[in-house]
Amino acid sequence: MQTRRSHNKSRRGCLECKRRRVKCDETRPQCSNCARRHMTCDYGTSSLVWKDWKEEKTSPQSDSKTPSQDHKDDIFVTLERWTASQGAEPMPVTEVNVVDLELMMHWCNSAYVVLARNEATAWVWRQLVPQEAFSHRFLLWGILSVAALHLSYFRPAEHQSIYLKKAAFHQNRALTLFRESLESVGSWNGKAVFAFSSLVAVYAFGSLHNQEMSDPIQDIYQILVLIRGTNQIVARVSQTLLESDFAPLLQVNEYRNEIPADTKAAIARLHALNDSLQEGPESHKAHRGAIDDLEEMFVLFHGGATSMTPSGKWAIRLSPLYLEYLQERRSFSLVILAHYCVLLHCLRRHWCIAPWPTRVAKAIWNMLDLQHRESIQWAMDRIFDGSGLA
Repeated sequence: MQTRRSHNKSRRGCLECKRRRVKCDETRPQCSNCARRHMTCDYGTSSLVWKDWKEEKTSPQSDSKTPSQDHKDDIFVTLERWTASQGAEPMPVTEVNVVDLELMMHWCNSAYVVLARNEATAWVWRQLVPQEAFSHRFLLWGILSVAALHLSYFRPAEHQSIYLKKAAFHQNRALTLFRESLESVGSWNGKAVFAFSSLVAVYAFGSLHNQEMSDPIQDIYQILVLIRGTNQIVARVSQTLLESDFAPLLQVNEYRNEIPADTKAAIARLHALNDSLQEGPESHKAHRGAIDDLEEMFVLFHGGATSMTPSGKWAIRLSPLYLEYLQERRSFSLVILAHYCVLLHCLRRHWCIAPWPTRVAKAIWNMLDLQHRESIQWAMDRIFDGSGLA
């Protein structure tokens, strides 16, 4: 009668092989039997793992591995067992997107400043908005888009295209989800909708910095319409924001200060020109409103509101009729727009606004006749520092 081949017993086999009462080859982290059967290979409690390692050090039959190597292997086995006990499921292996990490870090370090009016709003944009973005993917992608756009300003020319493509990629993804979110706006997503609407304005101003604008007047017109449209969205969630930790974003301090004498005189000349045009009461009202609001934006700026707020607030207050006249390229509407370019010139320290005043002012100058060019001479002198268009 043939006897069963004997083998050395081991107390270090995996629990699955012990349960099945088969020999375990003790391969770590998964023995051959468990690998073949696609079973979870568990070598028991951590106390036994450390005990086995100590035994291994003194065993005369130890293999070619050094004790330190066995120690490292046992650490990994222990960690794997801990994660298994916590219910961790196998997940696809993905690489960390280092560029996106760079973009988020850049937003939190510096890019957020473009929307911060004071310390309270800086905290919201730097800390709370990224936190909110983890619950709303369109906001997360919006942040990454603006951060990439901002970085493209400061990277060498040969690397700019990388960040510009990244900005466009994230913006397109964000807009798709944002449109879906607008179908159901409420307290659960109001903060994210508001934050993303502000980011859209920054992206719109900043997305054309690296290319010659084929039609700067049309481009600025589209931005004004866009900003005015996003404000209508924000109005739906304003009460939700006022009752949240985003409240500082809507709590605009009253900035009051005397505007410079030359600016006040320029506003007065606009009102006088509007009174002399005789284009009907509707036209007069639309242009008067645009001039009054522009004067208030200059008051805000000279009172300390040096963020992007004045540039967007003017767009928000524009009447649909003025925007219609602007689209038609009516001369007096363009004259007012040239004076708005002076406000943009005052805010030129912001990277996304910097190229706009000169490009739009040049386009307006080239479109107007000699009579109306006289009406924007003050604006041109301010924007070009008295050096003309050369």
